[in-house]
Amino acid sequence: MRAVSILSVADSASWEGLSVEAYLEGSPSDTERIVADESGLLDALQGSDQLAGVLIRYARRPEAEIAAASAELAARIAGLSAGYRRLLSDAQRHALDDVVIGLHAWDPELEAPLVRGLVGAGLMMPLPGEAPPYTGRYRLHPDLPPPPPVPYDFGEAAMDLTDDLSTPSVGPVALLHDMAALAAALHRVEPRRTHAGTLGRVDARRLGRHLGLPELAASGRLEDDPRWSRALRALEALGAVSLTPLSRKLHIDLGLENTLAGTTAEAIDRLVHRLVDRDQHVLLPAVRAALRAAGGGAVDEMIFTEQLEAQHRSIVFPGWRRGGVVLYPGLPDEEPRPYDAEGFAQVEAFLLQRLLRRIERLGLIRRADGVFAATTDGQIWSAATDPPRPPVWVSSDLEFMVPPGAVTPWERFQLERLGRCLSRDVVNRYIIEQSGLRAWLVWHDPGEIFALLRRRCPGIPTVVVQTIEGWSAAAMRLVLTRGVLV
Repeated sequence: MRAVSILSVADSASWEGLSVEAYLEGSPSDTERIVADESGLLDALQGSDQLAGVLIRYARRPEAEIAAASAELAARIAGLSAGYRRLLSDAQRHALDDVVIGLHAWDPELEAPLVRGLVGAGLMMPLPGEAPPYTGRYRLHPDLPPPPPVPYDFGEAAMDLTDDLSTPSVGPVALLHDMAALAAALHRVEPRRTHAGTLGRVDARRLGRHLGLPELAASGRLEDDPRWSRALRALEALGAVSLTPLSRKLHIDLGLENTLAGTTAEAIDRLVHRLVDRDQHVLLPAVRAALRAAGGGAVDEMIFTEQLEAQHRSIVFPGWRRGGVVLYPGLPDEEPRPYDAEGFAQVEAFLLQRLLRRIERLGLIRRADGVFAATTDGQIWSAATDPPRPPVWVSSDLEFMVPPGAVTPWERFQLERLGRCLSRDVVNRYIIEQSGLRAWLVWHDPGEIFALLRRRCPGIPTVVVQTIEGWSAAAMRLVLTRGVLV
C-alpha cells in the first residue's frame, strides 16, 4: 500500500486538452489517473495557464470504511477475556487524543502481560520515550469503539437548588459558535499578527467584514472586543491556530472540525476535555452523570465524592499492589502513598475540586458552599441531548437566515466557511459564495452540503440546488487529490 496523488477529470475526453501524459500513470481512457510526477504536472499546467482551474484536494477516509473498521475491532475485542477488555476500557477512559500514559491507567508489574497482549493484538502501540517499561505513552487504535460507560448512580447526591448559587458565566455553547465563526473567517482571510501580538488593522477589518461585524470592520481592533478576543484565545488554547514565523500569518488547523463535530452536547464534551488539565478529564463523566441525576436540581459535593469513591475508586489512578499493600502509582524515588480513604480525600477529592472550579469558569455549573448545579449549557452537556431546533430558511438568492439555536457548532463552521455573514444579530444572515464553496470542496464532498441543508431547511428552492450543483461541477472539472492510498 502506498500514498499517491490522483488527477481526475469530469470526462475522459478532457485528457486530450491537457498534454500531461508524461506525468501520469495508467490508461488514458479513465477519468482518474495516478500522478507519477506531481511537481512536473503542476509546472506543465502552469505553463498552459490551466493551473488556476485545478482543485487540489486531500483524501479522507470514507465513513463506511471507518464504520467497518470499528465493527471489526469491536468483534475482536468481544473475543478477548475480561481482563483484557477491562484494561482496554481503562486505557480508553484515561486517553486524551488517543494517547494514554501507562502510569495513569494500569499496574506496570501485575498487568504487564495484559498490556503486551493488547499491543500484540494491534489495539494499541507504545510510543518512543525514556519512561520505565509499561509506564510511558501508548497510542490507541483510532478506530476503537468507545468504552462501555461506567454505571454511576448519584441519586443520593441530588438535592434542591439553593439560593446562594453563583451567577453563571458565559457558557461553552456560545463560545463554540464564536470559535466556529472566527475559525472560518481566519481560514478565509489568513490575517497577520504584528510583533506586538495583535492582529494587523487591515486584516482585522477584513475579518470584521467577513464576520458581519461593522464595529470591527471600522476599528480593526479585535483585541478590544471581549467576545471575539475570547474566541481567539480559546482557539489558541486548543492549538487550532498556528503562526507562520516568516510571514506571521495565522492559519487554522481544520482538525478543529473533530472538536466541533456531532451534536452540541458532544462538542461541549470534547471542548471541556481539551480545556481541563490532563489528570482531571477522567472525572468529567462522573460529574456529567451527577448533573444528569440531579436534573434541574443541585448536587451535594460531599455525598457525590463519597459515592464516587465507593463506585469508582480507580477513576483517576489505578492501585498498585506491592508486597500485599495497595499504593498509589509513583516513580522509584517517590515515597509510597497508601491507596486508602485518606489518600482519596487528599488526591482525588482535591482534583475534583479543581475540576469543579474550572468548569464553573467555563460556564457549565454554578456553585455554592458544598453544592453545585448545572447551568443551561451544563444541562445540555449532562443530558447529552440537543434541544429542539428552529428551521433555517434559505431564499432563491442563496441567502440563509439562521435563528438562535438552529444549528450545531459544526454546522455553523460549515456555513461560515461556505459563505459570508451579512449581519450578525438575533437572526444571522449568510450568503453562499462560489469562492467559499470552492475552498470548502478542498476538504469535503458536494453531497455534504445538501445533507446539511436537508437536515436544517424545511425547503430548498430548486434554483439553489442547481446553482450549488453547477458551482461544484465547475470547481471539480480538474481535481488533484493528494494522499490517496492504493
